[in-house]
Amino acid sequence: MEIDSALADLLDIITAFNIEARYPDYKKEFYIKADDEFTLYYKTKIIELRKWLIDQLNK
Repeated sequence: MEIDSALADLLDIITAFNIEARYPDYKKEFYIKADDEFTLYYKTKIIELRKWLIDQLNK
């Protein structure tokens, strides 16, 4: 599956969420960064990504 650089960047950011939320050293910093605006923006992006992935799988 080919992806463009914008999608690759989004996937890198989403992967970082997992790391930042899992490890105690990063957790507090991540919670401070994840305000309502940040959360809504990335929630929307992840929903769009999910729809795109489902579409790719159905081709």
